[in-house]
Amino acid sequence: MKAFVLCAAALYAAYGAEWIENSPAANWQESSLTGNGTIGAMVEGRIENESIHLSHCKLYLPEPGDTPPALVNHPRRNPGDYNNRDGFMAACDLKVSMRFGGISEYSRRTDFDTGECIVSAKDGKGRRYERRVVALRGANVIAVKAADESKSDVVFALAGIEPSGRMDIAAFSKGISRIVSEPDYYRCEFKNENPWNKLAGYEVLLVAAKNAKDAEAFVAIEPLLKGQDSNRASMEARLANAMAMGYDALLAESAAKQKELMDRVSFALEGSANAAEIVRNFNSGRYNIISSVGGDHVPNLQGLWAGTWSAPWFASFTVNGNLPCAISFFCRGNTPEFNESLLKWIEARLPEMRDAAKRHFGARGFRAAAQTTVAGVETDSNANYPHVYWHGGAAWLLSRLYDGYRHTLDEKWLQRIYPLMVEVAEYYEDVLVEMPDGTLGFNPSYSPENWPTGKRPTAVNATMDNAIAKQFLGEVVHAAETLGVDAEYRGKWSAMRDRLTPYQVSENGFFAEWLAPGQPDNNEHRHASHLYALYDDAPAEILTNAALVAAVKKTIDARMDFNENRSRTMAFGYVQNGLAACKIGDAGRAARCLKLLTEKNWLKGGGSCHDWKNCFNTDISGGYPYLISEMLVHSEEGVVRFLPAKPKEWTAGSIKGLLLRGGIVLESLEWQDDDFSAILRFPDGTVKRVNGKAGTQTGIFIGSGV
Repeated sequence: MKAFVLCAAALYAAYGAEWIENSPAANWQESSLTGNGTIGAMVEGRIENESIHLSHCKLYLPEPGDTPPALVNHPRRNPGDYNNRDGFMAACDLKVSMRFGGISEYSRRTDFDTGECIVSAKDGKGRRYERRVVALRGANVIAVKAADESKSDVVFALAGIEPSGRMDIAAFSKGISRIVSEPDYYRCEFKNENPWNKLAGYEVLLVAAKNAKDAEAFVAIEPLLKGQDSNRASMEARLANAMAMGYDALLAESAAKQKELMDRVSFALEGSANAAEIVRNFNSGRYNIISSVGGDHVPNLQGLWAGTWSAPWFASFTVNGNLPCAISFFCRGNTPEFNESLLKWIEARLPEMRDAAKRHFGARGFRAAAQTTVAGVETDSNANYPHVYWHGGAAWLLSRLYDGYRHTLDEKWLQRIYPLMVEVAEYYEDVLVEMPDGTLGFNPSYSPENWPTGKRPTAVNATMDNAIAKQFLGEVVHAAETLGVDAEYRGKWSAMRDRLTPYQVSENGFFAEWLAPGQPDNNEHRHASHLYALYDDAPAEILTNAALVAAVKKTIDARMDFNENRSRTMAFGYVQNGLAACKIGDAGRAARCLKLLTEKNWLKGGGSCHDWKNCFNTDISGGYPYLISEMLVHSEEGVVRFLPAKPKEWTAGSIKGLLLRGGIVLESLEWQDDDFSAILRFPDGTVKRVNGKAGTQTGIFIGSGV
């Protein structure tokens, strides 16, 4: 085992800490990525005429409007339209121009430990050129350093992004009122406003200098709020300070934080034919999420990066799958502090979310829209996608926050989120109805984004709605017990949970997606929403029922058979199927899902994608490492299960630093074939070693904070 660990460390050093390409990006989606949680840059990697696409997490182009677009059948809405969802957009390009003849030994790489995108090559005379780009933490600027042995002139200039394609042109013509474009200053002003988006435009400022050895440039990006004239003075001061300190000094400060975040977890693998690719993707996914979380920002569909005026699906926060997938590794990846950003994101949207609960259902509490950008309004509920009848959004997000408590045992955190949990419990009190069989369920309901064969999308008692409520009501009861409050409500919430409709096997032997008669299976679909109960937990209601376990297997097979032969698919659906396979201890099915994710859903440059090798999308950047972690270890309060779904071909490996439920840190888990050795550190400082066989060892830990 010791010899393997040394080998694994060498492998990580060789291919785990960076993403390397030997050619420039073919398009903006294949760019190398750098971000500090607020601003980002996409580096295409050309030597002579480079385009670096700049972005800011707040740049959403306002849709016109002065009344709530949340109303179903609102007179301003047309079925099928995505109006009133403000679109995410790039800021502008930083152009880098120079003369460089006879390019050879080209390399484009992303250093996960420093956050830099590095492009290098030699010219025809063997002289080296290297350009480094990084979104600096702390300084909050994009920094560029160009080192050129040929002493060529390097010219930096800002330029607007040319609209391309119908959506780009429509967004530009509809939303932009004025642009000021100068080599060192770019200003974009918006035409429209609405009650939720106070953005009037944005500014970008560049400073550049060159000395005998290197050229350096620094860029600041700032939104303009309604009533603001300019942020130029403060941007100039920030850039002057950056120029005075210089690239290297600023990088040292920024990279220390970046590396500390990346070093919290490590993964090594041997045996699989694509082991290097799996480890690289694991680390790239972590890097992408770490780079796109900050303040009150959590990753949107594109993290915080953009290279166009219009993003697919407006780069919204898609709560019915994409966003929960992107943030799924927050706790397990030993970055529970990222939940602070999620909480702020929720709190900023509470007024609209409370209004939606009251407006649609006359309910207390709040509901989270399936699709949203700058506010909590329902933006695209229509006859084909009746998102308003999906009841799980708020509870799913709060379950993520509650998982923060489960992983840290921080009661102060629990006290902060508990009032929100109570509100969602009140929402369920008001919307759950008695079904004909006497159980509690949802009517109307919706299973994102599917519908029973031969039926319309609006359905009765979708399994996902039921499963989310079942999980959440158990959590709010446990939270109240932990805090010693609301004894009178605990019994009510427990009784509601116990009355929810049980999971079912459909007539055709699948795990039923709807828990009411007359709603036939429809497995020609990308999501696996109805497997929600098995994403994060391992409920006995399913795992002790052989018929339900068999139905889960049949369902995974059917969904994967459908998706495995379609290039226009949905990557996070593979994650959902893979997580369910992990909970039933099915390594083969979990490996099938991971294989497709590995081979089809990563772009050159390190970004993950929605379709096969297309449609830049960061959701599986969180879901991919989370799925791997669940293949290797699963934790509940009091129980840790080791290697529950490790593929046989993963003959040796290790994973270190994971944060488990119960406040346990997995110092290391190492395996050789089916033998493993794990070291666990408990909240009280106790350290224990556990040895055993893959899939058979369950550790029960009593008196150690779990």
